[in-house]
This record gives sequence, C-alpha cells and structure tokens, in this order.
Amino acid sequence: MGVDSFHTRAAGPTLQAAFEAARNTAAREYGTSPYAGTVYNKTEIELFDEPARTEREASFRASEPMRTHHFDTSSPAGALPLTTDGATSAWLLFGYVVI
Repeated sequence: MGVDSFHTRAAGPTLQAAFEAARNTAAREYGTSPYAGTVYNKTEIELFDEPARTEREASFRASEPMRTHHFDTSSPAGALPLTTDGATSAWLLFGYVVI
C-alpha cells in the first residue's frame, strides 16, 4: 500500500456535478477498488476560491496546497477553477489517494 496524487479535469454546471461526473468516469475506467488511485476514492471536495486559470497553471498551483496544507489521503479533493471557452464551467480536481 502506498500513496499517489491525482489531477483530473472536471466540467459541469456546478462543482458538485463536475465532481460526481469525474468520480463516475473514474469508476467506469479504473474500477471502484479503494486502491484504484483516482478521484473516485474521494467523497468530499474543497473549492479553492481563486481566479480561473489555465489547466497548466492550475496544476502548478495545486502542488502548493498539496505541500503546505497538510493534504493527505483522508483530505477532501481540492478544486481550482479553470478558464473555459464555453458556457460550461470546469475545475482541476486534485488530491492524494491510497494505492
């Protein structure tokens, strides 16, 4: 058993809807094992209420709270808003999971 991090783009009308869609996709693609190492293993989400940024910029930004805010496998998934071209909102979901 070990620990790994994940970064997943999720889109939807609300953060909760995007989170649930990302969890469903991860379950379908990687299974529902508690050791699958995906966003599926998270049941809660914490929004970092910051300006939207590109996915690349958000990935860099996500590394900071993962280092400094004591994220661990029991922490909620983090979410950073992403810039989008359309009307649908998107977030970068990130966190640590058991593998």
